[in-house]
Amino acid sequence: MLATVGIGVQGVAKLLVTVVVGRVFGTETLGQTTALLSLSVFVALLWPNAAGNTASRFLAIALRGRRSDAAVNRLLRVSMLVSSVVLAAVTVPIALAWGNGPGMVLGGAAVVVGYGLYCYARGAQLGYDRAPRVALWDSVTSVLALGLLVVACVARLEPFVLLPLAIGYTVFAIACWPRGNGFAPASHKSAAGVLGFAAWNVLAVVTSNGLLQLTMISAQVTSSAHAAGVYAAAFTLATPASMLGQALGQVLVPAFAHRTDGGSLRSRGALLLVVGFAAASAVVFGLVALLAGWFLPIVYPAEGAAAVADLRYLMVAVWVFTVGLVPAALLLAAGRSRQVALASVAGFVAGAGLMAVLGPIAGVAGGTTGFLVGSAVNLVAVVGLGVRTSAVPRQFVGNVA
Repeated sequence: MLATVGIGVQGVAKLLVTVVVGRVFGTETLGQTTALLSLSVFVALLWPNAAGNTASRFLAIALRGRRSDAAVNRLLRVSMLVSSVVLAAVTVPIALAWGNGPGMVLGGAAVVVGYGLYCYARGAQLGYDRAPRVALWDSVTSVLALGLLVVACVARLEPFVLLPLAIGYTVFAIACWPRGNGFAPASHKSAAGVLGFAAWNVLAVVTSNGLLQLTMISAQVTSSAHAAGVYAAAFTLATPASMLGQALGQVLVPAFAHRTDGGSLRSRGALLLVVGFAAASAVVFGLVALLAGWFLPIVYPAEGAAAVADLRYLMVAVWVFTVGLVPAALLLAAGRSRQVALASVAGFVAGAGLMAVLGPIAGVAGGTTGFLVGSAVNLVAVVGLGVRTSAVPRQFVGNVA
């Protein structure tokens, strides 16, 4: 619950940032801002997000086994610093190609670095079983980001509206940076399997979570600036809902890392967890879709009425996507990142292919359709893997600090 509250606060903060940007600077700036945020989240999937998942699992195992995690931390820290520089550099030409000015490009690159470090530090703290600390700093840095955004709006610093979020993420990373569990150093093999697990996790998160961000990127590329801005209004309200599954998944990885059932859904507890979450989230997402016609015009006066249909369709796709995160997290906790990655490839190919084909024809609805189909394929695949029994890979259990 604490981890969910923390990520929920971050989601609300990101939503409020886009709401304020849309109200103060207009529809086109809202579209550009949301597209750059989606790009930063997508780029983070290429390593930082996977590094956070890896840290949460391996640090939890080391803590439970009372073994040093120094080698794991050192390896992941170096990889994070290198990847942050590389991914930020990759973001710059993409942001320029979308027609953004120097200020927005700088903000986009800063969010890539800050959000990536945030993902890693958050995963590490959950691996240490420090959900209260995570929730506290999620709240503190969200307030900080909103305060800095108010300053940017009052000063009319439109090109720098992304910097407040980047600063908030970076402060969180500094405050929650993993510093080790204090146990005596283990052998040189104490980091065995870490990079392999992380590499497969990259493929897993890109081919599942990446589809959600590609939906907004597709709208920015295939639609007019105004249409992308309207879609951004729906997208910014749908993505916080998806954070429910992400928050639960981040907790499940370290919590189930010691199980020996291979992430099987045949166990009563795991099955009830998945079914219960699917039912509860269906109620929540259904209410959001039902009430969209009432609250969207209030939140986004300029774009709200036109975005109602987009939000309702998007909520169906986001629900399918969110439900799939839970069985996937159980499999990742069991060390089956390779199987999750390979199973998700089919969904990603189907979803991205439909976006490419339908985007130029159907506009933003084409992107949502691709996201829905791809997420459905991923859901079926991970549930199928969960139903199958599988032994836990030994390299991820007994020889890891």
